[in-house]
Amino acid sequence: MELSSEVLRDALPAIAAETSVSIAQVKCVLQLALVEECTIPFMTRYRKEVTGNLDEVSIAKILECFEVFQETTKRREFILETIKKMELLTPELEKNIKMAKTLQELEDLYAPYKSKKKSKGQAAIEAGLSPLADLVLAATLPWSQIQTEATKYLKSESKINTAEDALEGARAILIEKVTHHAEAKEKLRHHYWSDALFVTSKRKDAEKIEDWQKYKDYFEFSQKISELKLEKNAHRFMAIRRGMSVNVLSGQAQYPKDKACAVLAQFFIPRTCHASVRPILENIVEKAFTLSIDPSLDLEVKTELKKNADEFAIDIFGKNLKNLLLQPYLGPKSVMGIDPGIRTGCKVAVVDLTGKFLFDYVLYPDRNPDESARIIEALCDKFKIQHIAIGNGTHGRETLRFLEESVSCVKAATVHATLVSEAGASVYSASEIAREEFPDKDATVRGAISIARRFQDPLAELVKIDPKSIGVGQYQHDVNQVKLKKSLQTVVESCVNFCGVDLNTASAPLLSFISGIGPSMAKNIVKYREEKGPFKDRQELLKIGRFTQKIFQQAAGFLRIYNGENPLDATFIHPETYPVLEEWAKTNNMTIKTLTNEQSVIQQFATDTKVRAKLGDFTHQDIVKSIQAPVQDPRSTFKSTEFRKDAGRIEDLKIGEWYPGIVNNITQFGAFVDIGVKESGLLHISQIANKFVTNPMEELKVGEEVKVKILAIDFERKRISLTRRTETSAPETPPAPSANHGKHIPKNETAVKNNAFASLKNFKLR
Repeated sequence: MELSSEVLRDALPAIAAETSVSIAQVKCVLQLALVEECTIPFMTRYRKEVTGNLDEVSIAKILECFEVFQETTKRREFILETIKKMELLTPELEKNIKMAKTLQELEDLYAPYKSKKKSKGQAAIEAGLSPLADLVLAATLPWSQIQTEATKYLKSESKINTAEDALEGARAILIEKVTHHAEAKEKLRHHYWSDALFVTSKRKDAEKIEDWQKYKDYFEFSQKISELKLEKNAHRFMAIRRGMSVNVLSGQAQYPKDKACAVLAQFFIPRTCHASVRPILENIVEKAFTLSIDPSLDLEVKTELKKNADEFAIDIFGKNLKNLLLQPYLGPKSVMGIDPGIRTGCKVAVVDLTGKFLFDYVLYPDRNPDESARIIEALCDKFKIQHIAIGNGTHGRETLRFLEESVSCVKAATVHATLVSEAGASVYSASEIAREEFPDKDATVRGAISIARRFQDPLAELVKIDPKSIGVGQYQHDVNQVKLKKSLQTVVESCVNFCGVDLNTASAPLLSFISGIGPSMAKNIVKYREEKGPFKDRQELLKIGRFTQKIFQQAAGFLRIYNGENPLDATFIHPETYPVLEEWAKTNNMTIKTLTNEQSVIQQFATDTKVRAKLGDFTHQDIVKSIQAPVQDPRSTFKSTEFRKDAGRIEDLKIGEWYPGIVNNITQFGAFVDIGVKESGLLHISQIANKFVTNPMEELKVGEEVKVKILAIDFERKRISLTRRTETSAPETPPAPSANHGKHIPKNETAVKNNAFASLKNFKLR
């Protein structure tokens, strides 16, 4: 595929302006992606010289803008061709269509020509009433004279038997003319987005709906659409939309009719309008607004607010997922995973340092504590267990307490027991991937294996689970599912390629996210590895069926081989640069092994201006980093968080005391923190820091360890309100919002508690 002259002429400047990068960079990215078929991870890491060191966000944005450009171009061509076939394409209309920059502008221009049921206005035009409509719109004659003129348009076959029939047809033509006037509607659209309110109320039959009181904050609610569109308020519209979808709330955009008609009048009521005609034209404008324009703009507002809220929610979901996938990992150590249970017992699974499943068992600590403790001690000794990972769901804290109090190796701290999030483990255990891995094991055993592996390497295990099931988002079932899936898949792909994988231990699901590979080729790699044994060098990949040079180019740098024949294969250094490094080593009378192991040699390579010029500054810098790094995986190593021993249940918590915790979810209104009890506490945005916070993600990330103080507890509803503030006065506040604008920043401790619980309630609508 080649970049057409149309793309070069039209798309490049527009995309450059939208993405704030140079036209040259846009052209290079499109060339790499569309012509050379390069993936985003490959371009980001191995084509920095070409793209000018653009990051993956910028590259993805360029490609997204190009998709929009293609969609708009395709729609423009369709509209032009359709109107041309109708023989209604005037030079002015053609010019306006070609100049339209957005899909919305195109749709406004196309609206009058869409095939639909014949309207009153169209019927009037066919009856020859257009000249009479023009006469009314010109408004130069008094209304009585226009009525007289109307008698000239009587036509019995069209059921125009009186002057009033003719004038009614003329009005219908003008109402549609007002309705479909693109410029007038665009101007009014601007007023809606800047000044209109979004108003909600309780429906009359709302109380028939279960949990209708969840939405009581929106029974009498109004807020400027421009404010509701902001990221910090997006969760409100998600809650409103949920309430509307379950028939508890009604909501609509509201803009004063008199102001709207005044805007439309600028286009349709001339300054020289005859006084007797003005009321007629005002009535026409009002009807066009009431019957068509207002409902249309109301729908547009709801659609755009939904799209906007979706984007924010998906963005937060993606950032939370990224932080979860990239959280510190334990690494190659033997682990025992425990999926806690009371009636069915605790399912125990042991995996070795590579994640290979070794053994499973079922324990009943509640019934046989002494026997259970002895078995765990024996397993730890037999399999050289260093860590025990316990699912943090039901009975998880009790199981941890049992280990700490009854198992000698845990009491002596020679084996470390830790609670691990089990979100999504049940989804994995029942999945096709789990059945393929362990066809003869019960789903509960698969869950215990997943918990152990997740503790070893969160990224390697979590890629097997549908990201929506991991529980790090808000309203994930309400947002656009296609966009959500695409976004989360992109996040997973980004994280896997950012970390790279061990070619000789990575599972097929993990390999499938490597640049250029995909599920089918990932299975072929694993099958080859099982038949031929461990890979000895990257070039061996080319022996796999259908593993082409293009796939090798895109994937090889992200696939590491430790203790292989070439030391460079254990790094992020791409094979395409091997010849340059080998030539440099030969010229300097040394081996590649020396280059990758001796600091003095690495420093010599780092300061060599000739090799830097040959490789390019960015590539040279990356190669130096790779050969300097003792570990190629960029993630930090695991550090255990110790929860307070005296807090295993919500009833054990004490208001005013501080507790260690881990952030397990972030929303627009705050964060949820696991403090060692079953229920996560809400850290409201107003309580995150001793300053005004506009975006929780600027202060916190999923997986981060924090210290929080208990602000309030609602035992009946099992809700905990937290704070990180070290003093009790209200945080810095922005300028006061407009009246009846929704929730305000709290001004005292009571308001803080109420606000926190209200936000927690809204989150529970997930």
